[in-house]
Amino acid sequence: MVTVNDAFLAFLRSRKLSGCSDHTIIGYRDSIGLYVRQLASDPLDSLTVESYQEFFLGLYAKNLSKATVSTYIRHIKIFLRWVQEEYNLELKAEKIKVPKSPKKNPHIYTDSELRQIFQRVYSKGGWLDLRNCAIVSLMLDSGLRQNETCLLLWRDVDLQRRIMKVHGKGNKERFVPVGNISLQYIQKYRDVCPYKNKHYVFCTKDGSQLTRNAVKLFMHDVAVCLPFEFSSHKLRHNFATNFLVDQYTHKGSMDIYALLAIMGHEDVATTQRYLHIANQLIYSSAHISHLDSVFGTIPRN
Repeated sequence: MVTVNDAFLAFLRSRKLSGCSDHTIIGYRDSIGLYVRQLASDPLDSLTVESYQEFFLGLYAKNLSKATVSTYIRHIKIFLRWVQEEYNLELKAEKIKVPKSPKKNPHIYTDSELRQIFQRVYSKGGWLDLRNCAIVSLMLDSGLRQNETCLLLWRDVDLQRRIMKVHGKGNKERFVPVGNISLQYIQKYRDVCPYKNKHYVFCTKDGSQLTRNAVKLFMHDVAVCLPFEFSSHKLRHNFATNFLVDQYTHKGSMDIYALLAIMGHEDVATTQRYLHIANQLIYSSAHISHLDSVFGTIPRN
């Protein structure tokens, strides 16, 4: 007899074999696991429309954010559709409506805020601070994800051509540009890092390969000292938006597919969001105030 838990473990294995990252697998395990635990040892046919609808109602009753509920339901829908195909069950998973996560425009850092960020990151002045400056600059200037910075290898950094080969989601590789400031931070970090002859670019204070948790830790330490939101996701969002705005400023047009390639997105719809934000910034900065043209200054009462 195949149990619900058996099917869940088989699903996770299939996702892993299909190339999903460890981060994605953990996300599936945590979210779908909440549902599966209620039926773990039950036979697979205990997965019914009523069972998952009841679970969804329970999610809405909890004090969870809309984004979290949306993620849970989306992941469970993926699992149920897989079960339908693998075990020929009729679960009507395709009819599950995933609630839309509230979309909030990312905060785009001002020049002053960017200076505050690097002053905070380099507050102690040691080689670890130089490492962190290099990581922040690569996220801001090349759009790297957290895990991509940890996996970066010296052999993939071409200082002459100012490009890097990045190992992204699903073990997919892509080339990204590297700005002059980022190059300077990388070179300074390499010069003072006490651990030479390492294959990976970024290491911890004991010389081991940098982990996502280590990045999260220093990001958190910086964030608590800043008067605005700061995280690796925010840095990547800033890269994407500024890439399009700078393209428009210098070339008069925006290439959404160039950004898609650099960001490592699979679907242009994901990249399209940044086009919308960039347009808002461009149109707002070019706005001619009607009141200004009428009055010039504040009118006298």
